[in-house]
Amino acid sequence: MRTNPVITIDGPAGAGKSTAARLLAERLGYTLVPTGAMYRAVALSVMRAGVPQREGPELRAHLEPLSIVVAAGRVRLDGEDVTDAIRSREVARVTSDITMLASVRAKVTPLQRELAAAGGVVLEGRDTGTVVCPDAEVKFYLTASLEARARRRQAELAAAGTPVALDAITAELSARDTQDQTRELAPLRKPPGAIELDTSDLTADQVVERMLAAIGTDRGAEPRQATAPRPNRLYAFLRVLAVALMRLLFRVEARGRENVPARGPVLLVANHSSFLDPPLVGGAANRQLTFLAKAELFQIPLFGALIRRLNARPVRREGADPGALRTAMRVLEEGGALLIFPEGTRGDEGAVRPAKAGAGMLAVLSGVTVVPVYVSGSGRAWPRGRRLPRPAKVTVTFGTPLRFEAERGADRKRQYEIASREMMKAIERIRDGTTADSAGKRWSESYAVRSK
Repeated sequence: MRTNPVITIDGPAGAGKSTAARLLAERLGYTLVPTGAMYRAVALSVMRAGVPQREGPELRAHLEPLSIVVAAGRVRLDGEDVTDAIRSREVARVTSDITMLASVRAKVTPLQRELAAAGGVVLEGRDTGTVVCPDAEVKFYLTASLEARARRRQAELAAAGTPVALDAITAELSARDTQDQTRELAPLRKPPGAIELDTSDLTADQVVERMLAAIGTDRGAEPRQATAPRPNRLYAFLRVLAVALMRLLFRVEARGRENVPARGPVLLVANHSSFLDPPLVGGAANRQLTFLAKAELFQIPLFGALIRRLNARPVRREGADPGALRTAMRVLEEGGALLIFPEGTRGDEGAVRPAKAGAGMLAVLSGVTVVPVYVSGSGRAWPRGRRLPRPAKVTVTFGTPLRFEAERGADRKRQYEIASREMMKAIERIRDGTTADSAGKRWSESYAVRSK
């Protein structure tokens, strides 16, 4: 009997299986088995070798010695890391053809079952709950409208530097659906007993929250949760008082709070124009936050000890601070929510200034969800140079979640700079009212951070 369950996620192309599976595995501390990526690796191998993409002795001879290994989210083909190489449209087209071949499935399916045997895994694909692991304890079937899937795939390709017309992607996905659903071997089907989720109007984190809820209630499973910080009782008590006071003085309004995942690691990045910003964002967020604050504040008698007890951690504003980076990474590794102000120091109301590279470094190295935050009005309520705050309307808006994924072999410093720039652009979009999502009703943006 398995100690931890096997979780399968099936569905059509573009339904968000890969993103949801990765985030779910992170939240549960499980191993991710991307079955589709394994078939893509086979397709890449066949393409490179020039082997006929049909059943026959040549294909079987090519497959026999092939080594496909999945570890730490990376896919290796005969020892070569091909995680990025298998994401092209050409590989996707070949994959769709070869997955219908018996010899290919006979090669890959046993590998997938071997990876899942011990449990504590999340598998995503098109037949994980029907063929690969029909005995899985928890099964999901993700779906979405053709339009939503096409737009999602178009955004992925654009982020990878391959812009494609929406009509072409829509036609390609429609043909892929027909092929997957009508193929003789392992056709795409909703697994018996699977929980169906329509992801058309959901963010990735919202999908994962629903999956976690289903695992805990509908299936009765008790998977191992990723570690998370213990609730801070003093923080909880003072937050109630602070929220009441801020509503009275500043008529604080919180928008887009659903964009902040209720559990798991998340990095919040906000503009900074007032001493009020940390408590304003902390009061508006739907979970306890850890803050990075300038080291000088911790030298103030009593006040320094208080903010430390309220989850604040010191950071030096001048020069590199490896200690602060380690502290920040530890908070995220433990499943916490971390708030930072990438600009480093307070600025004028309404101004969004360039971020320090350290913010981008943290986003890229951690790989966690990044939520941009724009605080409006705090600079009027307590501007620089004023001794005491004054009444003013304040709005805290949480924007569309982002994720920054490093590109192997690219210049690291350049990657951090790009990530820092993109997160500040996201904050500017919220300020200017041009953000594509003010209510969290779309899939989270993902950036492959490249050197350009």
